[in-house]
Amino acid sequence: MRPQWLIDLHEEFPGSALVAAALDDALIVQPRDAMTGRWPVVQDGRPIVGYGTMPTMRSLRRVPRLGEAVFDDYMMLRCSFYYRHIYDLLGRTAVFVPFSAVPGLPLRRMFDSDRVFVRSDTNYKLFPAGVHAITELEQWLETYGQYRDELVVVSEVVDFEGEYRCFCRDGRFVCGSSYPIEPYLPVPDHVRGFAETAARRLLAQGCTMVTVDVGASRDGALRLVELGGVNSWGIYGSDVGDFIAAMEADAVGRADM
Repeated sequence: MRPQWLIDLHEEFPGSALVAAALDDALIVQPRDAMTGRWPVVQDGRPIVGYGTMPTMRSLRRVPRLGEAVFDDYMMLRCSFYYRHIYDLLGRTAVFVPFSAVPGLPLRRMFDSDRVFVRSDTNYKLFPAGVHAITELEQWLETYGQYRDELVVVSEVVDFEGEYRCFCRDGRFVCGSSYPIEPYLPVPDHVRGFAETAARRLLAQGCTMVTVDVGASRDGALRLVELGGVNSWGIYGSDVGDFIAAMEADAVGRADM
């Protein structure tokens, strides 16, 4: 039995429209219904796949039975979890600290730079990730003071000439493209291999499907940008058919467990 798709069609998440257009019987979840908890009825025993914005998928994950549609394990996708398995693939120094501690750190001595990259530990971004001048970090903390007790990643700044999004299932590349700027280009073989190395490490922890974002430097070095889930990650120039087939195969596999 082919899985039933639940699509959170949202203008700020264009991937949802691409996937919905390639399916004949997707059930569309309206934003108001997601907010009020009015979810579609799905036939018992039929595998389910969810795709859409992260707030909707996080809500869906908590719904009995329909939660099976969301494969993403948000605890496993915390940097503080997966960095221990892929740290050597980052190609840069990174440390974890409470957000409130960042302005007081000797960052110039630690990173030998006037700039650092700061992001939240969570995969769902509590605040915009980005490069900041060390002198501006105290103001940045004030702006997002509600997250001062949250764990963050502080890392050295690296420049990428290009970035690639790779969807992997069972440690193997499924589809992908360059991102986020068009034109979207195919993923080179050596980048696929790098992505598969990272995906296999998370597979060993029980994560069957994962998004691997890879940055390519001007000197040819590859670095892991981040690992992500699949239910709320844009497909950009990936082959829609290959993406759908992999998601459906994973849904069937989970239903058979």
